[in-house]
Amino acid sequence: MSLPFGSLFPNSEEVYGKVNWPVFELFDRVAVDYIDEIRVLSHFAQAHVRKAYKRPSKVVRSGTNVELFHNASGESIREKHGLKNDFILLQVGNLEINKRQVDSIRTLGYLSKNYDHIKLILDGGGRREELAKLGEKLGVKDKVLFLHTNDDEELAKVYATCDVFVFPAHITWGLAVIETMAAAKPVTVSRKCGASEIIESGVNGIVVDHAKPEEMARHVERLINDSKLRKRLGENAYEYVRNNLSWEKYAKTMEKVFEQTISKN
Repeated sequence: MSLPFGSLFPNSEEVYGKVNWPVFELFDRVAVDYIDEIRVLSHFAQAHVRKAYKRPSKVVRSGTNVELFHNASGESIREKHGLKNDFILLQVGNLEINKRQVDSIRTLGYLSKNYDHIKLILDGGGRREELAKLGEKLGVKDKVLFLHTNDDEELAKVYATCDVFVFPAHITWGLAVIETMAAAKPVTVSRKCGASEIIESGVNGIVVDHAKPEEMARHVERLINDSKLRKRLGENAYEYVRNNLSWEKYAKTMEKVFEQTISKN
């Protein structure tokens, strides 16, 4: 049921190293022949599977703990970091190339020219130094707060802290997007991330062209100036996740997948 993922990504050799990658790639190619059914999170991943392995797959969206993220408060995070009167942008995820935190910082750079009270929280582990240098170059270093939250209850508070969630990532599903939607916060995501497939732009979130931080900044600026729009997008996002992406719904779907696969064999 599970799928090796090395061959799916263009930078796999960079991730695994030139020495380890050939061994991993061989294992990757052989192991997939022993998999009966392949399930993926998005149509983007489905296309990658078809290209990398010449195998069909079906999309099953993962779930999330809807009520945990919906009921949290961000007041303690704002107070702890002195953010009480700020407009907070948030991106959650490992600080790596395909998550494109650089675009979130560039978005902040555009917005900071006209708005002094905007801050960006980047929550995740990884290449912090490189991103801090970009923030310094753009004159927004003091407006970027780095966190690394590992506890789900604390992470729920981080989501509750933000006014708008930004996700310019690609080649990823985007669980953080789903968790933010469960928190009833408006999300702005790249057209090339898997989670964009569940977003009707202008209804339960906003979808922007990939690698276009200036365009993302324009949409965020609209949200800054329209609290009613922020609330409507957030409420619609929550309703979508509650109705479609709960852990209970995901578990029942996967139970059927296992039963059908076993019956075939």
